[in-house]
Amino acid sequence: TQPGAKMPVQPDPSCPVVDVLIPHYRDPDGLAQSLESIATQDWLDPAAAAAQLRVIVLDDGSDPASLKQVKAHCARFRAQSGQALDLVYEARNRGRPYARNRLLDLAQAPYLAWLDAGDLWYPRKLSVQFAHLAAAEAAGHVPERLWVSCAYDWDQHGRRVPRQQKVPDDPLLALLIGESLRAYLWTLLGRAEAFAIAGRFDPELPRLQDLDYFLTFLRAGGEITVPADPEPLCCYVKSDIGRDARAVAASHARVVAKHATCIQFYPRDTRARIRQKGPVLAARFARANGAHMLALQYLAMAILASPVRSLRLGSRQVVRRVRGAIGQ
Repeated sequence: TQPGAKMPVQPDPSCPVVDVLIPHYRDPDGLAQSLESIATQDWLDPAAAAAQLRVIVLDDGSDPASLKQVKAHCARFRAQSGQALDLVYEARNRGRPYARNRLLDLAQAPYLAWLDAGDLWYPRKLSVQFAHLAAAEAAGHVPERLWVSCAYDWDQHGRRVPRQQKVPDDPLLALLIGESLRAYLWTLLGRAEAFAIAGRFDPELPRLQDLDYFLTFLRAGGEITVPADPEPLCCYVKSDIGRDARAVAASHARVVAKHATCIQFYPRDTRARIRQKGPVLAARFARANGAHMLALQYLAMAILASPVRSLRLGSRQVVRRVRGAIGQ
């Protein structure tokens, strides 16, 4: 276990310390890899008499063949790790926001963490984050309003690139821009009370519901912190295949509208940069799925979202920057 990463005190020693919340839909192989990464956490004490964590898997209406594999993977995790796992499954697919809200309803542990099926935790994730959470609390931070994030690896096309989570003076703007700080739930650890202040996931957001959740958390008085060590503690296995570009664009527009009362106070150029983010993301997803004409349309929208900025930088430079973002 990470030095200084003491086991958090919980009211009932027979109950798990942390609930790990996993939404799943038709990716049993990815789920198996995620479960294996949880089982290898060095924070876990093999000599403990009771389970220290509980995984809650919410299967969101997978087909019978996938669900059969999911049940087998969950049973294997219980048998091999000695940790608890609850599998809950829906009769039909209800979408990611519904699945995340159901997981929040099912959670009971004093600490919560998230992991998406197919993504991975590295062995030191929980130990480093629990140690950092304890240090932050000792330094005067309010643990009931604190999320601990972390650096991560971005795995796309089989190539892993380390990325940092940096929390600047204005984390809300950083999340809206999405470069130095990104709204990834699976990087987080926090007390259940800290997640409660963010409320619920918006059921009208098929995409970017995590971004909305992060922004709501900050606006409710939440604080995000990261360990000083830049070591990646998890891995995001990224794929744009199958992502609906139109849903991404519409979701981004809804997020911007929901948080307009904060965004309106930024300078005009900053507001334009925020508006550009939606079409840029949509263009990337459209291109990745072979919809090249649609990608060009969103590329044009990204430029038109900030005509003054485009004129200042020059149209060719803007196109080059947006195309570079599409190819991330």
